Amino acid sequence: MIDMPADRLLKPPIPDMPLPDVTYHSLRPQGSKASLEFWPKQNAGVILFYPGTMLSPVQYRPLLAALHEAGFAVAALHLTGHGRNNHWTGFTFADLLQDGLAAEQWLRQQGHNAIAVCGHSQGGILTLAHAAASQGLTAAFPITAILPQNDDAIELTRFRRWKNKRRELTARINAVARWLPRLPLPLLSYLSVRRITSGARRIIYNRRYSRLTYPLSFLSSLFSARVANKMHCPLYFFSAINDALFTSETTKATFEQLEAPVKKLFWLPGGGHLAAMNPPLCRFIARHAAAACAGLGLPLQLEKTRHTQGGARYGL
Repeated sequence: MIDMPADRLLKPPIPDMPLPDVTYHSLRPQGSKASLEFWPKQNAGVILFYPGTMLSPVQYRPLLAALHEAGFAVAALHLTGHGRNNHWTGFTFADLLQDGLAAEQWLRQQGHNAIAVCGHSQGGILTLAHAAASQGLTAAFPITAILPQNDDAIELTRFRRWKNKRRELTARINAVARWLPRLPLPLLSYLSVRRITSGARRIIYNRRYSRLTYPLSFLSSLFSARVANKMHCPLYFFSAINDALFTSETTKATFEQLEAPVKKLFWLPGGGHLAAMNPPLCRFIARHAAAACAGLGLPLQLEKTRHTQGGARYGL
């Protein structure tokens, strides 16, 4: 386990340089309704990114910029029913995982064979699922995650009082979802915004392309999902010590369950559950991801810009 010194959070931000040329690509030829936002970097390995609950790459501009400046080409998912895509499209947890696997396939077809995967919160869960399903990744970098089949996963929700009756709870949700699959549920209906935002710092929030609700059918699939605990690549797990949603106890328990050729847990000293949107912490995550990938042979193309010295622009 590795801690980040608290004084690393104190450096004041300075203005950033413009974003690189970003292109967008449909994944329909790969059997997915998602699209991919690609930040190119010649001769560099790629890090594939899964956004968190109801969000899109727009909300993660500081992290994507930090990863790009740390030497990666960046491929960020606009998942099925999310981001730039049609929000009326139905989807399940399996569909979102398939989006990431389709993105990996597309990247390899474009000649990118050195690929790591990263994601935040719900995207961290998808990162674990991807690393358990794919044989060819360089590394996986979940930023808070849990195995959804664990009883502790109910602790994240407003249904905590039914933790010991998870089977009955899941059966009821599944039954209602069969009758009302498109019933829209806002975030507040199953997660605590107070726990999500507790400890958040230096965040300028941009709601563009984010969802306001999830269909009940998706939540049914999420609560019923099972993710293997065996990863096929090295695992580097990040979590904030003051995350009130994915608590340190939950994180430690999850980390202990995971199997990987190499695994390390990095504790961030602040930022709460939204640490992945905090510019100084984004740089810390990106630099450690780059160092890990460099040691594993993934090629990086470093550049010195004001992005890496200061805070993030473009949304957060």
